[in-house]
Amino acid sequence: MTAKVAQALQAGAAFVVSGAPAPAAIAVALSGGRDSVALLHATRAALGEGWPAARLVALHVHHGLQPQADGWMAFCQTLCEAWQVPLATARVTVAPAAGEGIEAAARRARYEALGRMCREHGAALLLFAHHRDDQIETVLMRLFRGTGVAGMAGMPARRPLDARGDVQLLRPWIDIPRAQIDDYCARNRLQWIDDPSNADTRFARNALRAHLPALLQAFPALHDNVAQAAAHFAQAAGMLDALAQQSLAALVRTGRDADTFSELDLAGLRALPAEHGDAVLRHWLRDLGVQPPSTARLAAMRAQLIEHDGGEPAIAHDGLVLRRFRDRVLACRVVPGAPPAPFAFEWRGETRIVVPAWHGELHFARDDSFGVPEAVLRGPLMLTGRAGGERIVLRPGGPARALKQAYQEADIPAWRRAHLPLLWREQTLVLAAGLGMHRRWPADLSHAPRWRVEWIPHIDFAPSQAMAHKK
Repeated sequence: MTAKVAQALQAGAAFVVSGAPAPAAIAVALSGGRDSVALLHATRAALGEGWPAARLVALHVHHGLQPQADGWMAFCQTLCEAWQVPLATARVTVAPAAGEGIEAAARRARYEALGRMCREHGAALLLFAHHRDDQIETVLMRLFRGTGVAGMAGMPARRPLDARGDVQLLRPWIDIPRAQIDDYCARNRLQWIDDPSNADTRFARNALRAHLPALLQAFPALHDNVAQAAAHFAQAAGMLDALAQQSLAALVRTGRDADTFSELDLAGLRALPAEHGDAVLRHWLRDLGVQPPSTARLAAMRAQLIEHDGGEPAIAHDGLVLRRFRDRVLACRVVPGAPPAPFAFEWRGETRIVVPAWHGELHFARDDSFGVPEAVLRGPLMLTGRAGGERIVLRPGGPARALKQAYQEADIPAWRRAHLPLLWREQTLVLAAGLGMHRRWPADLSHAPRWRVEWIPHIDFAPSQAMAHKK
């Protein structure tokens, strides 16, 4: 059992983003149950034998879902003190999202907390105590729920913990039967706590577990056969994954503005068979660091964004909005339904004015050739949204043009225009964010000094950070 842990650590270290020969810290997810206690014991032994320079830390998540939760945390503290292993704990609030069950919500909260604690303690490897019996239950549960090929592959022995990719999740005992863990605990006289909810058949996994003895009696090779099937599914999923990634690489590019994180070529998507296009969409969303869509949601994405023409459809998904605009499909940040209130101010020569309500800032730089006359900027200024009918001159000596037409020609979609501010000096348009400065001024105002004015939007949304970590 200890050798399995050592092998998993050696394999996992090669995938650590830092490239260090051995991670500085190694974490074990510790619930206080039999399996996680055994894993912490075995990992402690493995590190003592072959990884003496690595620090071991145990991580415990308090979900608050059971009356005994405080006692479980106290047990973990006592155990770690006795074994001289540092323990980090986190309390989470389990709040199911729309259509999400309590088990899924608890799992999501747990993984988020474990990721935070790993990064706080510099742990690049996180070990889970899942074993072969857990794997069998997982594959059967997914089969009954109608999962796809990737889901039927079960739990991998190693994968990135989340989209950031800087922490590797390892399952060193995923091919070890529960009976071997029982033997290990008996030999080492380990103590643990039992979660009474594990016997509650109102939970789907527990209900399945209660029927497994009868299934094993009818199908004695059930465990081996299901594990073999999962391996076949994993191989098929890997091939499909590689094909989808190859297609995605040819279709994806970085978004063209601050509100768009990534975009896909629409013509290229439409040229793919529906199943292939679905796989590309799934991988695109995965690379953006968001949850994979359900089968029904994916079908809606394909129908509205790829198959149908006309309009500018928008589908909200896990904190971003998928849109179709002209010849591409966009992954955009969520913008408020209405533009912010007007922002009135006076410019006193600052080089930068931050406007949080409009999620951006104005920059001012001296430009006596083509800038805005200082006499214009020294009066009362206001940032506001469009009202309609505005006109602007975008090049010296050029004609005045309707702002709507200028935005269309600049390839700026309608939903974004509503949140691009206009800078006014009383009734005179000075700047249209996304387009540039007004360039026609009366002769008596055009003498120096003059100033170049720019609007710089802020980018503060999580998927962009996830993508940055993946590059």
